[in-house]
Amino acid sequence: MEQQTQTKWGQFIPLVTVFFFWGFVAASNDILIPVFKEAFHLTQSESQLVSIAFYVAYTVGSLIYMGISLLMGKDLINRIGYKNGLALGLVISAIGTLLFYPAANTGSFTLMLSGLFIVALGFSLQQTVANPLAIALGPISTGSQRLTLAGGINNFGTTIGPLIVSFAIFGASTSSTGSISIESVKILI
Repeated sequence: MEQQTQTKWGQFIPLVTVFFFWGFVAASNDILIPVFKEAFHLTQSESQLVSIAFYVAYTVGSLIYMGISLLMGKDLINRIGYKNGLALGLVISAIGTLLFYPAANTGSFTLMLSGLFIVALGFSLQQTVANPLAIALGPISTGSQRLTLAGGINNFGTTIGPLIVSFAIFGASTSSTGSISIESVKILI
């Protein structure tokens, strides 16, 4: 028999905010491709490393998670908990984001890619934790509704993220040549 509990909105709302930002950041990566291509003088193939680095990190993150769980002999998330797992993922993503600033200052495409890769590693852990956490933050019978709402908010971030990032990078360009500087990426941090 299911306990009659209420959704923990005070915890669920910050969680869906994280869902929003996953969509926002993931969809905005494609906006960075032309900026990186011009700033780092990349070929089209090289510029696609932006998407590759980000999405390959999800697979690598999953493999790391599985490997750590196997080495521990126990599921990592069950050991550290949903909230701690989410916090750890956020810290990992924040570290990756912080790499954008020195990467822009030094003009290092490798450091930019490393930052994106680390951001996505954090996202991988966050997303592993967030779905079951969204279900656990209220009655099981309404868990799918909370997860659907979180997914809808993620899609909203996916929709408006590129618009906002485009405006922040391209709308901020005041040069008469229309060229975009890698310094524009620092605006987003």
